[in-house]
Amino acid sequence: MGIVDENHGIKINAAFEADEFQVVETAFTPAGRLGVKAFHKTATNYDTGKKKTAYYIEGNHYERGYLLGLLAEPNISKMAIDFVNRIVFDFLGLDFFNRFPFVHQLLVDTLYKMSKNTWESQPKHVHDEVKGLLDGCKKANRKTLVTLSRLCVINVGFDVLCALIYSGKILQRLIPQFSPESIKIALMCNAFSVFGEAAGNNHWFARDFMFASGGVLQDNLAHIIHNPDDDGSAGNLYPYVNIAAPGMVGSISAMNICGVAAGVNMSPAANNNPDYVGMNSLLLTRECIMRGASAFDAANVIQNAHRGVTWNYVISDGLSDMACTVEAGASQHNFTPLNYPPENILPYLPDSAFLYDQMTAPVKNGAAVRWSDLPLPDSYLSFNNDLWNYYKDKHDSKIQLHNGAFSTDGFINNTPEEKNCPSTFYFTPKRSGESVHITTNHFLLPHMRLCAMDPWIVRLIKGNVNDIQWRYDEINRQIKEELRNKGSVDYEAVKRIAEFLAPYGNHPDYYRNNPKSKDGKDIRIEGCISVFNLKECTVESHYGYYGDEWVKTTLPAYIISPVSYWHT
Repeated sequence: MGIVDENHGIKINAAFEADEFQVVETAFTPAGRLGVKAFHKTATNYDTGKKKTAYYIEGNHYERGYLLGLLAEPNISKMAIDFVNRIVFDFLGLDFFNRFPFVHQLLVDTLYKMSKNTWESQPKHVHDEVKGLLDGCKKANRKTLVTLSRLCVINVGFDVLCALIYSGKILQRLIPQFSPESIKIALMCNAFSVFGEAAGNNHWFARDFMFASGGVLQDNLAHIIHNPDDDGSAGNLYPYVNIAAPGMVGSISAMNICGVAAGVNMSPAANNNPDYVGMNSLLLTRECIMRGASAFDAANVIQNAHRGVTWNYVISDGLSDMACTVEAGASQHNFTPLNYPPENILPYLPDSAFLYDQMTAPVKNGAAVRWSDLPLPDSYLSFNNDLWNYYKDKHDSKIQLHNGAFSTDGFINNTPEEKNCPSTFYFTPKRSGESVHITTNHFLLPHMRLCAMDPWIVRLIKGNVNDIQWRYDEINRQIKEELRNKGSVDYEAVKRIAEFLAPYGNHPDYYRNNPKSKDGKDIRIEGCISVFNLKECTVESHYGYYGDEWVKTTLPAYIISPVSYWHT
């Protein structure tokens, strides 16, 4: 990050002031590295009444963790105690534990054991940062209840749960009567990019990440600005703003000073490895932003990582005006996607020769990159009619195939209530054009799509597949409608589309089952909505409750010589 001059603290204060925050606390490491805590002047959490918080931390991995521990021990404690205690229950749901009340402690014990093993496989710099968090918490509160094992669960436990659920093998050994239908997974993540002429020569990236909150996350999310020292590894570490709760090293969403932003969406498929979970989701999103000066670099970080769980990593690059989704499964050298669909579906699918002849996005280490300008071969769509007819004949006579369902403007489900998908047994059409990129909770690349045709996954996400497809199609419709009406998509339209499912939008009942505030008057945001301007390196986020104000961070204002990073 370079040498800090004597006006450093003044610069950070001024940056927070410009973003409508007021500095309330500063902290220093023994070497003099600075940490800052700031409260928003007007934005508060509807339920708690507390002001939204942002942080600035600098130094090496340990120092940044230490500073955050000093400044945010109460928040980290809530995440380490309440969030960790509730994550299994919240993720698997009340219905599951009503059916299997005796397994809660068994699953918690399994989660801790597997999280410990997964934690040991994380790189040294992640260990250093968490050690700093723990030491900072102990310094701030000698009676803190934060422990290393609980910080491990915060940072890798969600991936462990996904690996357990997506594969099913370990769960069935633990609970013989367990079935995938026992679980109702919340899959409600959206992401899209609009850039070039379609964005009036701006570059917008929007994220709607819905996450098991445990009744805790919504009260502790924050913008955390990291100004890192290089750690001696290959390449640079770039300053970035992390959208996360203190205690989380990883990112729900993040943006670096080079104008590269990323987020992660759940994408259930069978190409997982519960025996080696590795680095995934929030940690890997942070890793690619911390090290990626471009979308290409960030995608390489993800492909080269040792992963064990399927996710969609969505990346947008304001300098090159590119966007992509890394459709990632467990790391593997011999990718055999036709091993996943059941035998009775294979006659209706392309054979391996066709598959590899038509593979426009090669698989590297178990992951493939779907670039915004990458055409998906129409040849795959020719298999869909037979797949629909098969499913209609064997499983659900009510499904329909609308005219134009596979066109760039089409819908498979015209409304959220329609259920026309033949489970996961179809190839998803690409809707968006070269300057628009959309991702929800499914793989689009045909060879990756086959991994979601596994019988266990089919049963697991039976209740989600139609909604996932409808959201993908509806976001496409709204963006294209904006383009037809106005010629480009402006910032306010991006915010509106990012929140199209909010209670004050066109689908006010979509989140009707979300928990409400204590007085019952507001609905909790189970996650976070963020909108990035990647030409200006700003981000606005909406979290807590839908009635809460958005908060904003202007990243370059916090960084010495930010322009020096923009052409690295």
